[in-house]
Amino acid sequence: MPIKSLKIHRLKWINISSLSGEDVKYLEKNFRFHPLDLKDCLEGVQQPKLDIYRDYLFIIFHFPIFDPEKQRISIQSLNVFLGTNYLITITRDSDELLGDIFSKMRKTAKRVVRYDQLKNNSGYLLYKIIDSRYHKSLPIINEMGRYLDEVEEEVYSNKNKEVTLNLAVIRRNIFNLRRILEPQLKMVEKLVNIKNPAIADKLPVYFDDVHDYLVNMWSALENYRDTIDSLYNTNESFINQKTNEVIKMLTIISVALLPMTLIASIYGMNVEGLPFAEHPIGLWLIFLLMAGIVFGSIYFAKKNDII
Repeated sequence: MPIKSLKIHRLKWINISSLSGEDVKYLEKNFRFHPLDLKDCLEGVQQPKLDIYRDYLFIIFHFPIFDPEKQRISIQSLNVFLGTNYLITITRDSDELLGDIFSKMRKTAKRVVRYDQLKNNSGYLLYKIIDSRYHKSLPIINEMGRYLDEVEEEVYSNKNKEVTLNLAVIRRNIFNLRRILEPQLKMVEKLVNIKNPAIADKLPVYFDDVHDYLVNMWSALENYRDTIDSLYNTNESFINQKTNEVIKMLTIISVALLPMTLIASIYGMNVEGLPFAEHPIGLWLIFLLMAGIVFGSIYFAKKNDII
C-alpha cells in the first residue's frame, strides 16, 4: 500500500497500511525513530504500550472488532508515532474507519485557512482518531448486552440445549473485551497526565473525556461479567438438577427390577419344591408378585417424595 499523507499548515499526517520494508526505509530516512519501535511495527500485533522519547511518543493502541459470523471479538492494532507537528499512524491491515477519517481530513485541509493552535496540533488529531475508534467500540459492547439478555432468557426458560455453548461464547467475548480495554485505560490516563511538546496544554481535558468514556465501557463490562458468572452458575445448577433427577429415576428403576431379577434367578435354578412351581397358573402368580413389587416400590417412592 502506498504511503498516504496530508498537511494542514504545519501539521502533517502520514497513514501507512501494511507496513513494508520500503516504508521502514522511508521512516528511517525522514525521522529519527528508535529501531525497536520500527521492529514492533513490523512484527504485527504487540502489547499496548506508551514509550516516551524526547522528540516523539510511540504508542500502540488496541481496539476491539466483532465478527458476527464467528461470534468472536478480535484485536485491531494501531501504531502511532506522535511528534510536535506530525502524526504517523500504522495499521497492519486495512482500517476502514481510519481511512474515512483520513479522507474527511483531506477534504477539510483544502478549506482550512486560519491556523488554530489546538486543532492544528498533532495531539488533537490523535484525540479525534482514538475518540472515534472508541465510540465505534460502544456498539460492540451494546451488542454483548443484547446477546446477554437473550442468553439469560434461554437459561431461565431451561429449554435450549445450546445455552451452555452460548454462555461460553459470550463469556469469552466479554473476557476478550476486558483484556483489550484494560490496558487502554492505563494508556489514556498517561496521556491525560503526560507533559510532552506533542501534547498541547489544552489537550489533557480532551484525553480525560476519552478516559471517562473508557471507564463507562469498563463499568458496563464489569456488570456483564458479574451477570454472566451468575448465569453460568445458575445454568450449572439446572444441569445438576436434571442429572440428579435422571440418576434418581434410574435408581428407582434399578431397585424395582432387583427383586424381579432375584425371583427369576431363583426359579431358574430348577430346584424342586419352589412355591407355585407346579401350580397350573404358577407363572401368572409369579408375574403378579413381580408386578406388585414394582408398583409397591413406586408407591413407596412417591409417598416419601422421592419421585
